[in-house]
Amino acid sequence: MNESEYIERVFCALKKVPPKSLLIIELANRFTKDGELDFIGLTEVQPEVNMACAEAKMYGAHTLVAVDTLKRLEAMPADV
Repeated sequence: MNESEYIERVFCALKKVPPKSLLIIELANRFTKDGELDFIGLTEVQPEVNMACAEAKMYGAHTLVAVDTLKRLEAMPADV
């Protein structure tokens, strides 16, 4: 498989990835007033904040794995 075929396969795979809405973004939007975070409001929903942080860390870790995998594709020999 040549490089353009690899790129096409990666492109097709990435098109199938569903959009992701992170809770941390939703919370930031919900608890922003006049351009400032409402820290008191966030304190009141601390379990939700904790879950949002865990979700964002997991999503970030999985994104790094995907990026690393894509980088390694480029380094594969042409005869594989």
